[in-house]
Amino acid sequence: MLKTALSTLAAGFVLAAFAGGANAQDSAEQPLTKVSYLCQRNVDLDVVYINGLKNDDSAAVLSTEGKLVPMRISTSGSGALYVAIDEQDSYRWHTKGNEGTLTFLEADDSAKEMTVLQNCVAKEQTAE
Repeated sequence: MLKTALSTLAAGFVLAAFAGGANAQDSAEQPLTKVSYLCQRNVDLDVVYINGLKNDDSAAVLSTEGKLVPMRISTSGSGALYVAIDEQDSYRWHTKGNEGTLTFLEADDSAKEMTVLQNCVAKEQTAE
């Protein structure tokens, strides 16, 4: 039930953010920031970052493979790591600077992490 509510809320944020907005001058002050990335094979990846949550946490929602994936920030040695809220649909989005890599980890104890998109570079950023 909680996962469904979070997914619905995240989808609402994403729809609002994807509806358009002005260019961001200082995205750190914006609660919602949409960043468009250009990845390998000229694949576009749109990510909405949600800042200023409880305890200054962050979240992200990305659009990949025809679906919206709500994610929460997780511990990372370097950069930022976002992990899908739904453990059965376990995408991972790792960013450092203006670059990112999208991976997927199957819901299996012996599963290996597979790269979905790499060499993603931010090309556009808007704030809502």
